[in-house]
Amino acid sequence: MELKQDDKQCPKFNSTRKSYDLEVTEGIRLSVSTRVKRKMKGIGTLMEVITNRWKRSGDPKLKNGVREDMVIDKEKNEYHHITRDARTGEITHEEHEKLTEHNKKEVE
Repeated sequence: MELKQDDKQCPKFNSTRKSYDLEVTEGIRLSVSTRVKRKMKGIGTLMEVITNRWKRSGDPKLKNGVREDMVIDKEKNEYHHITRDARTGEITHEEHEKLTEHNKKEVE
């Protein structure tokens, strides 16, 4: 039998004590992220960026976030972007295209 909020006494045991249960859990998640930049020797122009990182997702189905792999290579004119569910590894987004085409999409 459970006490209701306005009950002064337990109808079964005539007790006036109420007990409350509270459970608090904490956790820490660690993830490794890498970012490599390659510059043209002598000039310092950025030629390639390779990124592998964890990030939060705006999708409520992906509560554990996503892993993002991205390669931007100016020399080969390539753009690769793969996003995976951080928990299952399932690919949720994938793009492979010329960098010049990808840059046009961002401007429009």
